[in-house]
Amino acid sequence: MIEAELQQLEDRVQRLMAAYRQSRLEEKRALQERDRLLALNAELRRRIEGIVERVRSLESEQES
Repeated sequence: MIEAELQQLEDRVQRLMAAYRQSRLEEKRALQERDRLLALNAELRRRIEGIVERVRSLESEQES
Protein backbone atom coordinates (compact mmCIF):
# COMPACT_ATOMS: atom_id res chain seq x y z
CA MET A 1 0.00 0.00 0.00
CA ILE A 2 2.68 2.49 1.03
CA GLU A 3 4.89 1.34 -1.87
CA ALA A 4 2.12 2.05 -4.36
CA GLU A 5 1.48 5.51 -2.90
CA LEU A 6 5.19 6.30 -2.93
CA GLN A 7 5.40 5.20 -6.55
CA GLN A 8 2.43 7.40 -7.44
CA LEU A 9 4.10 10.35 -5.72
CA GLU A 10 7.38 9.65 -7.49
CA ASP A 11 5.57 9.49 -10.83
CA ARG A 12 3.82 12.76 -10.09
CA VAL A 13 7.10 14.42 -9.08
CA GLN A 14 8.70 13.22 -12.33
CA ARG A 15 5.80 14.61 -14.38
CA LEU A 16 5.97 17.94 -12.54
CA MET A 17 9.71 18.16 -13.08
CA ALA A 18 9.30 17.42 -16.78
CA ALA A 19 6.56 20.05 -17.05
CA TYR A 20 8.77 22.56 -15.24
CA ARG A 21 11.69 21.88 -17.58
CA GLN A 22 9.38 22.24 -20.57
CA SER A 23 8.00 25.55 -19.31
CA ARG A 24 11.53 26.89 -18.74
CA LEU A 25 12.48 25.87 -22.28
CA GLU A 26 9.39 27.55 -23.70
CA GLU A 27 10.15 30.68 -21.68
CA LYS A 28 13.70 30.74 -23.03
CA ARG A 29 12.44 30.37 -26.59
CA ALA A 30 9.85 33.10 -26.07
CA LEU A 31 12.50 35.46 -24.73
CA GLN A 32 14.76 34.71 -27.69
CA GLU A 33 11.89 35.37 -30.09
CA ARG A 34 11.07 38.61 -28.27
CA ASP A 35 14.69 39.74 -28.56
CA ARG A 36 14.76 38.84 -32.25
CA LEU A 37 11.57 40.79 -32.90
CA LEU A 38 12.82 43.79 -30.93
CA ALA A 39 16.01 43.84 -33.01
CA LEU A 40 13.98 43.53 -36.21
CA ASN A 41 11.69 46.34 -35.07
CA ALA A 42 14.69 48.58 -34.36
CA GLU A 43 16.15 47.85 -37.81
CA LEU A 44 12.84 48.59 -39.53
CA ARG A 45 12.50 51.80 -37.52
CA ARG A 46 15.99 52.91 -38.66
CA ARG A 47 15.13 52.15 -42.27
CA ILE A 48 11.82 54.02 -42.08
CA GLU A 49 13.53 57.02 -40.47
CA GLY A 50 16.07 57.01 -43.31
CA ILE A 51 13.31 56.97 -45.91
CA VAL A 52 11.44 59.77 -44.15
CA GLU A 53 14.63 61.82 -44.04
CA ARG A 54 15.21 61.30 -47.78
CA VAL A 55 11.61 62.30 -48.56
CA ARG A 56 11.96 65.45 -46.46
CA SER A 57 15.23 66.24 -48.20
CA LEU A 58 13.62 65.82 -51.63
CA GLU A 59 10.67 67.96 -50.59
CA SER A 60 12.92 70.75 -49.35
CA GLU A 61 14.94 70.60 -52.60
CA GLN A 62 11.73 70.95 -54.63
CA GLU A 63 10.64 73.93 -52.53
CA SER A 64 13.92 75.72 -53.17
